[in-house]
Amino acid sequence: METITTVLVIVLCIVGLLMLVALLARKPANKPPKTKESIDDMKVWPYVPRELMTAPERELYGRLRQALPDYLIFSQVQLSRIIDVAPEAEHQAWLNRINRMSVDFVICAADGAKILAAIELDDSSHDRPERIKADSKKDKALLSAGVAIIRWPVKGMPNPRQIRADFFKYTR
Repeated sequence: METITTVLVIVLCIVGLLMLVALLARKPANKPPKTKESIDDMKVWPYVPRELMTAPERELYGRLRQALPDYLIFSQVQLSRIIDVAPEAEHQAWLNRINRMSVDFVICAADGAKILAAIELDDSSHDRPERIKADSKKDKALLSAGVAIIRWPVKGMPNPRQIRADFFKYTR
């Protein structure tokens, strides 16, 4: 019985050894060796260009230029670039309330010194409850800072004459 056990252990050891040799002799699948490359050291990062404005926004931009040729028009402007927090308020907390919010267009005086109005072009996404809430916060922040906010729907976008009339109605 002891001889059978010894033979069995030897056979199992030989089989195990053969399996280990076969495993080590196997060619690795064409995998590059793993290196710990820093993201900063990568030659190319995974970014691709995107459009600054949607097609309706580009259409409105053209109409704004026709209607307001004596003013500067900026697109896709972060709220934190056009309004600030009053010195006596808790700066970071109030800035966080408008973090990542932007307006479609900002109209400025010809010298760029004074912001005259913010313009939003509202599509159907502005009908969703979470968007209504965000738009309300945005409007309240702008109006609190004294910046006129003008909203137009994509469907029913005003012509240059109406743009001019609305602009002067809100900014005078």
